Amino acid sequence: MTMSRAVLDAIAADPAFGATAAPYLVLDPDLRIHAANPAYTDATLTTAAELAGTYLFDAFPDNPADAEADGVVNLSGSLERVLRRGRRDYMGLQRYDVPDPRDRSRFVPKVWAPLNVPLRDADGRVAGILHHVEDVTDLDAALTDGDGTGWSPDQPRRLYEAVQLASRLRHAHGEAQRENRHLREALRTRGVIEQAKGVLIGQRGCGPDEAFAILVRLSQETNTKLYDVARALLDSVINGHQPTA
Repeated sequence: MTMSRAVLDAIAADPAFGATAAPYLVLDPDLRIHAANPAYTDATLTTAAELAGTYLFDAFPDNPADAEADGVVNLSGSLERVLRRGRRDYMGLQRYDVPDPRDRSRFVPKVWAPLNVPLRDADGRVAGILHHVEDVTDLDAALTDGDGTGWSPDQPRRLYEAVQLASRLRHAHGEAQRENRHLREALRTRGVIEQAKGVLIGQRGCGPDEAFAILVRLSQETNTKLYDVARALLDSVINGHQPTA
């Protein structure tokens, strides 16, 4: 297994990834879908099984009935910037309809607030992308008359709905930012620990469970966090010193 795949596996396996109400998609550097959490599949009217391993824009093409659809070109541009620059990219609001699961030739209108964040391995290389979206279709509808041409006659009610929806969106965005930090920290920690286990397996000819037990014992004996023990082991190997365990 490559380190990049191990990084993506670690994110997908994190309990927070599956439990959060924020929609997340994990993409590999080729923009194939590595994992989708339940919140994402609910929002996009899909299932994790049908998305896994699929090229992103095969799963989510532009709506052919919309001559002005620009979801594919805008999202692909954002993802390419993340891979090239290694920095997060916030797209603002994006109209991007999704296929209707009852009839794939029809599309369901959707408006999103997408954020794309690089996922890095223990060496700092970009291993993939964490794609986070918030469905703001209801907010868009509350601000317009439904077809995007202006205010409806019941403007006061729609304005109130828009304020309420915007407030919920700000709260959801704040929660997603905190969860992003948690997921990236979990990724960094697990990547280093997995590398350290690999070193012990190679040096001692032991199995993964025994290698992990050695790291835990060192952590307990030295009253040092497991991540710091793993990091010190990797540093000792890089500097040509033999670890003691």
